[in-house]
Amino acid sequence: MHNRRVPASIRTFLLLVQGRAAVARLCVLCAMLAYPSVTLAQGTPVGMQQLEFIDAQEGGRHLALTMFYPAALRDRSAARFVMPFFANLNLYKDAEAAFDGTKRPLVMFSHGRSSNGLYYAWFAEALASRGYMVAALNHYRANTYDSTIAYLANKLWQRPRDVSLTISFLLNDSFWGKVIDASRIGVAGHSQGGFTALWVGGARINPEKYLAFQRGWRNNQMLPEYLRNELPLDAGPALDVHDKRVKAVFAMAPGIVQAFGMDAAGLQQPKCRPTSRSARAIPRRRRRTMPSSLPGTSRAPSFT
Repeated sequence: MHNRRVPASIRTFLLLVQGRAAVARLCVLCAMLAYPSVTLAQGTPVGMQQLEFIDAQEGGRHLALTMFYPAALRDRSAARFVMPFFANLNLYKDAEAAFDGTKRPLVMFSHGRSSNGLYYAWFAEALASRGYMVAALNHYRANTYDSTIAYLANKLWQRPRDVSLTISFLLNDSFWGKVIDASRIGVAGHSQGGFTALWVGGARINPEKYLAFQRGWRNNQMLPEYLRNELPLDAGPALDVHDKRVKAVFAMAPGIVQAFGMDAAGLQQPKCRPTSRSARAIPRRRRRTMPSSLPGTSRAPSFT
């Protein structure tokens, strides 16, 4: 599909991360947000700060995220952040931010099913060291440390809402709102997070197919009955999760999107036409998701 058929407001990439080509594909997202271009040189120290806020409109949901950003290490007070099972990461917790008055593009990151934002620190560092802001979410009740089957399955629509709420939180924050360029916001994601990125970027689900997906979990006899009774059967909240502030999408191995009710028609929405690989290739190659050649992944676990 030619790029001329894709509106300038958004271009969606269905890219499978594999081998050394991953770095080049990552740069596609960067280039789409880099007008004017990011000026920091590769290798800039990266700071990280863990943030939390409350979604009062949804019954007080507690949302958490980690911000990755270019850092200024003026002294040795910033502590290096060490993560088990990961190597070659150079992250400094609560380090002073390095900004020259120029607002920076923001990349939201949506993790895979039952994972968390920090597991993708290698991805965030690669972007932040080049001058980007990266917000890696812990999706509500769908992350490594706090999860329920309702949010892992039937309430999937909460994932794109988490992304939108976090964008609003950051833009309204007294500090982060001053350094983020609201006109250059992208979303990246892996596996179920890749599906989330497509969804919030403009792809739509078929309500009947999404309802069938929900019924599948509701009727799953492997789940205890009390849990099945808590699963909603309502496709309504899943129909309008597109965030117009999102200008670019980078979907890594988004899985079998058809299983969640996102059919060919949903992927061909005016604001969400793929410009690279066909979605039909995803089921055959979805396991090839974690390249070992990217920064910090030499000992990283593999996620599906």
